[in-house]
Amino acid sequence: MRKILLPLAMAGTLALGGCAAYGGNGGLLGGILGNDRYDDDRYGYDGGDDFEQAAVRACGREASRYGRIRIDDVDRPSSDLVRVRGRIDVRSSDRDQFNCVFRSDGRIVEFRRY
Repeated sequence: MRKILLPLAMAGTLALGGCAAYGGNGGLLGGILGNDRYDDDRYGYDGGDDFEQAAVRACGREASRYGRIRIDDVDRPSSDLVRVRGRIDVRSSDRDQFNCVFRSDGRIVEFRRY
């Protein structure tokens, strides 16, 4: 029984070490462990004020659940809303775009793939 535990422990250490280093800004586990720094230009957007950047980060995180993304457009339909539009890199062109509306209280109030 003991002979199996050492190889399993070493394999687990290597696997977690690779995950922690993946991703650049704090790694894949960086956001989970508290190092939640994002580089907004990784989504293809690097402008705007703090509110727009927060919208890009939040909408980017939500859209990236479906694949690698690129932000195409950011606009502000009202003083307390930001609309973020972009593309998701998926195998088919069906539902490869998204529209996200971010509110000034830090919540996504609409997220649609089309």
